Amino acid sequence: MIWTVVGTVGVVGLVIAAGILVDRRFGVLPRARELRDAGKPGLKLPPHAPGEAAETALAAPPRIVRCHACRRPTQLQGEDRATYGARELVIQRYRCPRCDAITTVYCTS
Repeated sequence: MIWTVVGTVGVVGLVIAAGILVDRRFGVLPRARELRDAGKPGLKLPPHAPGEAAETALAAPPRIVRCHACRRPTQLQGEDRATYGARELVIQRYRCPRCDAITTVYCTS
């Protein structure tokens, strides 16, 4: 009976030792430095392209607006007006006839 307990403890010890050796060799578990660095803020998102956000509004609407998905020319669907800060903006929505994606362009009035 005692040898069963000792054998079980021995097998568990061997499995733990093998796991530690594998982790040190191949890096299965994350290290403390990696866990600390994961909590830090990463790179910022790329800024909006000109006209894609209110902060980057264009002075005049572009002649041709291409779809972001398939790069085909789009058709104007409608426009709205909005105030951002002290500026009056024209928000134009374009729809792609091929893939039905919507592209929004912000312009100053």
